Amino acid sequence: LILDDPLSAVDPHVAHAIFEECIVGMAAGQTRLLVLNSHYDLLPHADVVVVMRDGVIAAHGSFEDVMAQFPQALSQYNASGDRDDADVDERPVEVDFGVVEAKVVVQEEASSGDDAVNGTETREMAAVPGGRLIHDEDRVRGSVGGHVYKTYFDESGFNGVTVALVLVVAYCVSQAARTVVDWWPGHWARNMPRRGVDPSYSGTTFGMWYLGLIALCSVLTMARALLLIESCMRTSQHLHDELFRRVLRAPVTRYFDVTPVGQILNRFSNDLDQMDAVLPEEYQLLFQNVSMALGTLVVSAFASYWIGIMYIPLLVFFEFMGDHFKKTSCEIKRLEGITRTPVYNLFGETLSGLATIRAFKMEAAFSARNREVVDTNAKVYLAYWGAGRWLASRLDLLSVAIIFAVTAYLVATRGEVGSLTSGISLTYSLMLTSVVQWVMRSVDRTDNAMTSVERLLHFREIESEDDKGFKVSELEGAGANDSSAAWPWRGGVRFEGLCLRYRPELPLVLRGVDLDIAAGEKVGICGRTGAGKSSLMVALFRICDFDSGRVLIDDVDITTVNLRELRRSLAIIPQDPVLFSGPLRDNLDPFGEYSDERIWAVLAQVHMADNLRRWGAGLDFEVAESGDNLSVGQRQLLCIGRALLKDSKVVVLDEATANVDTATDALIQATIQETFEDKTVLIIAHRINTIMHCHKIAVMDAGLVAEFGAPAELLAEPQSVFAALAKRSAVINN
Repeated sequence: LILDDPLSAVDPHVAHAIFEECIVGMAAGQTRLLVLNSHYDLLPHADVVVVMRDGVIAAHGSFEDVMAQFPQALSQYNASGDRDDADVDERPVEVDFGVVEAKVVVQEEASSGDDAVNGTETREMAAVPGGRLIHDEDRVRGSVGGHVYKTYFDESGFNGVTVALVLVVAYCVSQAARTVVDWWPGHWARNMPRRGVDPSYSGTTFGMWYLGLIALCSVLTMARALLLIESCMRTSQHLHDELFRRVLRAPVTRYFDVTPVGQILNRFSNDLDQMDAVLPEEYQLLFQNVSMALGTLVVSAFASYWIGIMYIPLLVFFEFMGDHFKKTSCEIKRLEGITRTPVYNLFGETLSGLATIRAFKMEAAFSARNREVVDTNAKVYLAYWGAGRWLASRLDLLSVAIIFAVTAYLVATRGEVGSLTSGISLTYSLMLTSVVQWVMRSVDRTDNAMTSVERLLHFREIESEDDKGFKVSELEGAGANDSSAAWPWRGGVRFEGLCLRYRPELPLVLRGVDLDIAAGEKVGICGRTGAGKSSLMVALFRICDFDSGRVLIDDVDITTVNLRELRRSLAIIPQDPVLFSGPLRDNLDPFGEYSDERIWAVLAQVHMADNLRRWGAGLDFEVAESGDNLSVGQRQLLCIGRALLKDSKVVVLDEATANVDTATDALIQATIQETFEDKTVLIIAHRINTIMHCHKIAVMDAGLVAEFGAPAELLAEPQSVFAALAKRSAVINN
């Protein structure tokens, strides 16, 4: 059983419980290999300890033997009481102790490719109906409503009804010009006997008129196409931008926590592609075919009103069949969109857990699951196209019936209808064979493509975070008159009776927190997993609405501050460092607010300047996706640099060193103490030794501040919760 540092993201109590109950207890009888970055007090329980240095085994044996070989590590181990520090060289090294009952691995240098363990605080979930966290994907039944079409054209920036009418008129006028172009050669031929007899006859005049009509038809055709393209492009751009803003402003806990990523990707990939690429083409075919069908009917009716009457029952039958088909086809198209979401979900989950899948030899199971979801989607997709062929075969039969009826009438009434009119009527009836089919198909395919717009419009129902409130420049208070200082002016933070829950149906995670942090203080926040530590950070950045109580920064209630301004005014260094692909400069200064000299100064403060100079590219160093070409420690140092550039008076570290080795942890801690000397720093931590330097310690327990005071004061109380955590972490002797 191989365990790759699973205990780094939990507190000492939980770590010992997992070790004793699971690793030693439930896994008894197996060879267990546990790699550790922390909780080194578990090392004496190992049968074998292996120390790795520079890719080779530096030591191997019992805990006592290994510690005897590395007296520096032993002296630090005894001096600090925390078995997280081990120097095995003159230079600082990164040492990871790993423990197993049968084997233990100690790695000196953590691989930059190691997956970070998500240490986000566990959020308890109340019993909701069905006990489900993820919501089912929305599905509308029935035909696409007229309001969806109107909304689509409204997004062009003009009234939707007006836009649709303008397009209809443009296509009808263009089709009328096309009909005149088709009629003109016959009219010219009928007047040709006048040549040489009637002096007023001029073949050149007829030819020029014909060329003029062709040019007019071409201009009208181009104009109608440009009108439609411009309308669809404006609609796509406006709708995409609006929906993207909606998603960006959606509340984390009430939307992203309950919505699969695959569902969002489905909307922004396939549904947007349908709107961008498919809908303009379908609308073009729809308007064109409808105008051609109307032109055909009008010309045939001009030949004889009997032909017009003959079309009525056929058109009624067309409408009946098309309406029946559209209902079925529309539902199948919606099902196809819904069954596509599991494909995206599984693909993303497989990529994320690829290492685990291979480790547990679950490739076959995931391949089978992948085939299952793809087959489900493919079945619906094939049903959709099969339904289209069903309609096409029946439309062919009806079209043949129309041609037969028109031909039979013209033959029966020969001599009564002019040859020119008869020829155009028969030609247009033959054209109607394909035109009517395409009208029905275009109506159906447009309606089906509009289901994507219908699904995208559901994003409009996403609740947005409240972005009202004062801008930072409008705030008043002590320090506001200092033009050189931006809020927060000093950095004092106060929680007053704060109660918070992540969603309305969930229990409170903070139950009346009262905490007063003076400006410039360094406060360590600790507690057992699920005690409410990270929830304080959630409250500070207003990721959730408060149930009651308030948070004040420099005596300003943060609920009165514009949300975007609030978050830009605070700095956070998360547990999982976030970097984006692109130049390093854009990662550190995305808004281009700082000079190169200022950025280099910050990089020197976080001990990254020398590395960048050695790599050669400087600030243009290309960061890979998620920062994969940097180690975890380097990514974390860059995140610290980003926080330093903001120069905020309030800095939050949320388990910032949970996933790095000891030496990198020590470097980051030293950097924090040096660079944030005059800042108010809130450090959420599982490793007790990382917050022992803080001015004060806040111990969270069950959503309340159980203890608050200086570390020495809390340790002086043997029965305190903090003292128990410190003993469990071996920071102090039992």
